[in-house]
Amino acid sequence: MSARPIILAEDNDTLRRMYADMLESAGFSVMKVADGEKAIGMLHKVSNPQLIILDVMMPRLDGIETCARIRKMQGLHPSPILFLSALDNPDTILECLQAGGDDYLVKSAPMTEILERVQFWTRKGSSDEGSERRKKAIRELRALSEECSGADAVQVVEEITAEQATVNELASFIGTHSAGFAEEEPTIFRFGYVVGLVHACVRQDLQNEGRFNRFLRNLVYKTNLVDRQEIDAMLDNYERIVSQSQFQKGWMRGRDDAPKVGLDALGEQPA
Repeated sequence: MSARPIILAEDNDTLRRMYADMLESAGFSVMKVADGEKAIGMLHKVSNPQLIILDVMMPRLDGIETCARIRKMQGLHPSPILFLSALDNPDTILECLQAGGDDYLVKSAPMTEILERVQFWTRKGSSDEGSERRKKAIRELRALSEECSGADAVQVVEEITAEQATVNELASFIGTHSAGFAEEEPTIFRFGYVVGLVHACVRQDLQNEGRFNRFLRNLVYKTNLVDRQEIDAMLDNYERIVSQSQFQKGWMRGRDDAPKVGLDALGEQPA
């Protein structure tokens, strides 16, 4: 067992237990917390943990602000910080690194890759090596962001703003109407319902795979209709799931409820 622990901040109970079990099986000591404020509080008990793992989206204090505060606290001997998030867009990654994070992984990454990254950052001398990697990543992400300039940048901001507004509106609708679901409704039915709403209510240009997956993840993370841990598996197996009867039933119910949301329907069929 490692002498210095890892601090793991993840607000989803299932994911927090899963990550902690994996790390403890590999010989690490893990201090588990559910939000950023508690992660900061742990630093009063352990001032120099081997590694700090932060979820980006957490209640009370998100991972990016948590990272920035930790960097101010730790001075000349900071612990490495690894972000884990369902969001994979360049702007989010850049924001995490600029706040002082050392590395970033999406939650859909294989568990073996997550463990390998943890083992790298807990190795002696990794911080010096990782510093150069982080600087290079920031330069590349800044260059990518600068490609969207002038009118293109305005358009991108407008698209992201509109997309998030739609996520919020759908999440609010689901929160109001999810009480009507029976407890025994399977997850695949609930997933089909969310997909039906999304296909009916979002702009046509959101239907490409990358943006569609990101939109669904963001929506799921704002609701309790589908467990966070299961959304990536659902998306990975989307082509197989879409033909199943329970998915189709949920999808039809989502389509039927779409007019109640008040957004324009697209009339697109699942594929």
